[in-house]
Amino acid sequence: MQELDGKVAVVTGAGSGIGEGIARAAADAGMRVVVADIDLDSAQAVAASIGDDAMACRVDVSDLASVEALRDAALERFGAVHLLCNNAGVWVGALMVEADIRDWQFLINVNLYGVIHGVTAFGPLLAAQGEGHIVNTASMGGLISGPPEGLYTTTKFAVVGLSESLLMEMADKGVGVSVLCPGLVDTQLTTKSFEVRPQQLDPGIDHEQPAPDTASGIAPQDVGRRVIDAVREGEFYIITHDDYRDIIAMRHQGILDALDAHARRYGSTSGREV
Repeated sequence: MQELDGKVAVVTGAGSGIGEGIARAAADAGMRVVVADIDLDSAQAVAASIGDDAMACRVDVSDLASVEALRDAALERFGAVHLLCNNAGVWVGALMVEADIRDWQFLINVNLYGVIHGVTAFGPLLAAQGEGHIVNTASMGGLISGPPEGLYTTTKFAVVGLSESLLMEMADKGVGVSVLCPGLVDTQLTTKSFEVRPQQLDPGIDHEQPAPDTASGIAPQDVGRRVIDAVREGEFYIITHDDYRDIIAMRHQGILDALDAHARRYGSTSGREV
């Protein structure tokens, strides 16, 4: 989707952080922007600073009805949606063997179901109009993993897999798909996650695990510009940091080595049931 001027972007989690960076980059590209966030005050502040071509909406991405209401509000105000950025996300640092089931539920409800709900609410609309683009925010933690982020990376690996499948499903419908896998970005992810966590999903456990040093990360505005560039160029993977290259290569080499070891031990199983 190379021509963005005058088109409409909907960005969740846009009251701060990466979402705000994407919303501002979309506006700089001439797009009209729906700034959506569970924190309406933050969304309104961002929309007001962008100007008349932006509107703020409160959305709880863990709730399908709320995401459907976001879609309807965008259509009522702007008449169309062309770019959907399923960006809202939360973080919990916990070892999996120590985590409460409510830690899992909180992360899955926002990080995974937030994307699922976005695809469910907006996907048919974009497919029917034969034009559009969907950007799903995963993480570098969707490509590599390790403690104490096992819960977080579980959700982000799922977003990468969902996005890869969605890319193939939308290929003949005129709708592009990208997955954003940033490294450290200077956001308030950890503090915001604590603030928006529903009381019923708070087990009151202090996991005493170190939070990522987000303050040392790149600026959200830089990420936003890369997202808009990727939308224009039709790129699938949006990678913000190249210093993870060796770790990613090791992971994929391990998979290839396992395939080779299997073939040496059992012979080729191509075309045969294992």
